[in-house]
Amino acid sequence: MEVAMEHPYEAGIDAVLGAFFDKQHILFRNEQLGCRNVRIIDLKRDDVTAKVVVERELALKMNVPGILASVNRDWSQIRHEEHWFRKDAGEWHCEFRVRIKGLPVRIRGSMQLQGDASRCTNLVTLDIYCDVPLFGKQIAGVVVDDTRARIHQEYKAIRNLLQ
Repeated sequence: MEVAMEHPYEAGIDAVLGAFFDKQHILFRNEQLGCRNVRIIDLKRDDVTAKVVVERELALKMNVPGILASVNRDWSQIRHEEHWFRKDAGEWHCEFRVRIKGLPVRIRGSMQLQGDASRCTNLVTLDIYCDVPLFGKQIAGVVVDDTRARIHQEYKAIRNLLQ
C-alpha cells in the first residue's frame, strides 16, 4: 500500500534540515510520539549527504487480526534509517526504511525536501507491504493508519520546533 503526504514548512530548507538532523530535536520528536528507550545509532551530515539511524520502542495502537495478536506487543522495537543526498541548492532527497521487530511488515519510502531560504515542502511517500497470506492487505492497512497518524504527529512537532 502506498501513502503520499505533503508537509509545507514556513521555514527555509536549511532550517528544516537542521531540525531533521539535530540530536535534541530527534529526541524531542520521539518523546512527542510516546517513544521510550530512544537511541541515536548514527547521525552524520555534510554538504551533500546525511544519514540518521534511530532505534526506539513504541506502543503501537493497532487492532490486528487475531492471527497476529500474539506478535502485537504493548511496546515494539523499531529501527528507522534515513539516507539523504543533496540534488541541488533547492532539493534534498531521502530513501528510508522502518523495521518493526516481530511484525511481518516492510516499510520503505522516500522524501523530497524542496524549497528555498524562506519556505519548503517535504513530499513523503511510503510503501507498506505485508506478505502474510489472506491477511496481508488488512495488516498493511492497519499499519498504514497508525503510520499516517504518527507521521502527522512528527510533522506537527517539527513545525513547533521551527517556530
